[in-house]
Amino acid sequence: MWIHGKPVHPLSTLPLLVMDIVFCMAVCNNAEYDINGQCCPMCDSGNRVYKHCDDSTSTTCVSCTEMRYTDVPNGLTECLPCFVCDASNGLRVKQVCNWTSDAVCEPLPGYYCLDSHGLHCSKARKFSNCLPAQYINQTGTEFRDTVCGDCPAGSYSDGTLCKLYTKCESLGKITVKSGTDTADAVCRDGKHWYILPLIFSVCGVFVAVVSVTVVIIVKKKRVYHQTNQVTHPHNPVNLNHFPAHN
Repeated sequence: MWIHGKPVHPLSTLPLLVMDIVFCMAVCNNAEYDINGQCCPMCDSGNRVYKHCDDSTSTTCVSCTEMRYTDVPNGLTECLPCFVCDASNGLRVKQVCNWTSDAVCEPLPGYYCLDSHGLHCSKARKFSNCLPAQYINQTGTEFRDTVCGDCPAGSYSDGTLCKLYTKCESLGKITVKSGTDTADAVCRDGKHWYILPLIFSVCGVFVAVVSVTVVIIVKKKRVYHQTNQVTHPHNPVNLNHFPAHN
């Protein structure tokens, strides 16, 4: 490399280049922003740039409008849009958006966060339901889904708690229906279980006998009356209607 007509090693120019870059980057201080090589004062949080500064005037700032914000001093010409806590994404508002801070969302009751940034949640999902023959091992939280566990053999559940089947024999009863994943065993008294069906059977026979007897009696009475009507008519001849013979 040649500089001013003299040979120069490329590495020897590196400090000069670095100094030039640092100088260019350090032109504007922390409270200023660069716009076309001009250092302008930043607007405060909650505001944005309405007009950039020039040689005679400073930066003109205006407040952010509704549902927009800036949370740090800035040189932005537009405020940032507020995040919407949408219920369709399983979210609700935890902190309302204002001029100087974005909205903070949290999961709806019964939901847990899928995508979080610090305390802010951008998407949530409903807690999983445990299946029959399972129980809730760990309840879901704001940032964790429900954890399910399998019920032990000989038990049932509705997806919440496990309950052991009732042992009918230990109660002196017999098992009418075995337990399932969702229902307990069904028991019945084993000593006198036959009495009730027997009572119903006896009652049925008694009603049948009485009914037949009543039918027979009614028929006999009907036949009896019909026979009497033929043998002894209800309208006998009245002899007084005929004239007497001399």
